[in-house]
Amino acid sequence: MAMASFVERLEPIDADAAAAVKAGAFVDLAIARWLVPHDAAERERCLREQFTWQIRTVLVSGGQLYGIRETGRLVATALWTVHPGGEPADPPGYDAALRSITGPYYPRFRALDEIFAATTPIVAHHHLDLLAAADRGRGLGSCLLSSYLSWADRRRPVRPMAALQASSPRAAQLYLRHGFEADDPVEIPGSDGLHVFPMYRHPPAALPAAPAGPRLVEL
Repeated sequence: MAMASFVERLEPIDADAAAAVKAGAFVDLAIARWLVPHDAAERERCLREQFTWQIRTVLVSGGQLYGIRETGRLVATALWTVHPGGEPADPPGYDAALRSITGPYYPRFRALDEIFAATTPIVAHHHLDLLAAADRGRGLGSCLLSSYLSWADRRRPVRPMAALQASSPRAAQLYLRHGFEADDPVEIPGSDGLHVFPMYRHPPAALPAAPAGPRLVEL
């Protein structure tokens, strides 16, 4: 029997738990292993603290955090920001926070951030900053993604373009299934061949207006 999962909008109080889900999902990815080699515990800490800072800052500036819980535990999360257009810029205090969090690994984190900035569209759009699930293969990430895109595709008066940077070819395949298109991969300088995969999605033809609240999604 399919399990019903409720996609809910999260609050700043959920930032730590959402960051932990994201860090746990990313800690063994190739890019993460390049960011902090050899020490998985230190890698997880750097990622978790950076994601916590990012989530809290995005929520203060009008972004939205969504999640799925099971038996009260957060098991999947997605963070979206609304870009009004123009060149992306660091939020106030980010560089100092990143230096403090990452220490000797700062240059690599900074290099990755610069790739993200260079591949972020300068036109107005909704940007998927973080998407992660504690358990792969269950459709939790797809559930979060389809829920948000279904709502965005029914926005009035403007239905936004969506954009993101996938961290691996496997992740890019997920987004392709949800209507994203891929730009050319961009190599991370000094990473010995690792790439970021910029992707974008234009809304489909006109759809009915968006419902007011979150919806129940069957997995």
